[in-house]
Amino acid sequence: MYRVQFTAEDLARVRLMPSWGPLAETYLSLGRLRRGQPGDGLRDWSTRVARSSSGLVHPCASLFDNRWLDLFTLTGPAESIEEGLTSLLAVRPEHLRAELVAAADTRWRSGDRRRWPAGVGDPAGNRADRHRLATFLHDYHKVAVAPHWSHIQARLDTEHAALTHLLATSGVEGLLAGLVPFARWRYPVLEVGHGASTADIHLGGRGLLLVPSAFLDPRPVLWTSGLDEQAPSMLFLPAMRGPLDLAAVLAEPAGADRLPALIDLVGRTRAYALRSIGTAPYTTGELAHRLAISPASASEHATVLRGAGLVFTVRQGRTVRHHLTALGEQMLSGTVAAPSQATAVAERLAVHHEGRQPPRTGPRSFVR
Repeated sequence: MYRVQFTAEDLARVRLMPSWGPLAETYLSLGRLRRGQPGDGLRDWSTRVARSSSGLVHPCASLFDNRWLDLFTLTGPAESIEEGLTSLLAVRPEHLRAELVAAADTRWRSGDRRRWPAGVGDPAGNRADRHRLATFLHDYHKVAVAPHWSHIQARLDTEHAALTHLLATSGVEGLLAGLVPFARWRYPVLEVGHGASTADIHLGGRGLLLVPSAFLDPRPVLWTSGLDEQAPSMLFLPAMRGPLDLAAVLAEPAGADRLPALIDLVGRTRAYALRSIGTAPYTTGELAHRLAISPASASEHATVLRGAGLVFTVRQGRTVRHHLTALGEQMLSGTVAAPSQATAVAERLAVHHEGRQPPRTGPRSFVR
């Protein structure tokens, strides 16, 4: 159990974040996948991921067992997977090496006497090994987290909104008192977790950052930065109310039986973009947020889908929202009347990739 000691200055510096981003959830999901706890309700998700990725056998995967390795504070928060991996590649070698050493030491002291697998290499000092780690995380993210990211993000947004409301209506102490059953607030101490042994954490006037997480085990985790002595400590809070709640979020996505064909036709990310737009009209920024990609990538994918006649845009003042066309709805629902329509979509996509202007065949942009 942690006993987090607050000063008046710390209470004034309690802050909320919607999430740490898709790369952080990828780290945590990998730990959940590898632990494979019986009865956690995640068997279907674990089976799908194991069938589609090397997440269970890749040498780098063992780095994330039991959260020994802390890449959260090294990479910082990131709104897209690309942004997070760019930060990982930019971490200074001595900082990553220090974290690897600390993780190995923690692992050893916990009773796990295994060595790090030789296949991990030296991601701290060897740039090729660092890129291999980043590639592994990106590929794993695509099959384990990306297909569910819109649902995960919605749940994180809901949890953040609830915490924000509690802070606005009850103040900081009301917010901390409302963290039950994860923590217990008794001024000036926040008790986090359970157990016979206790450790006192002094925030030292730096405050506390509360961050909801989807894949976190059903207990909060406290991280402190080893790079910035002035950075606030970070308390990650489970956004799910038990493993069955997470299992519902990770259930086979609606329309997943049609996704493989759609992915073959328009590409994986554009297929998920099309499905997201099918749930509600999105701005480019919102689409990037939902898919955990950069705004530039979201804009490019929306342009491709618009050029293929699957979406159209509506401008209202400075805001532009993307909507499904009738053909887009048919493609998403699998009710395309004629095979020639699917062929035409494929041809338009091919034209776009060749750099030519696709023919105008439907609604493209409306100004209101």
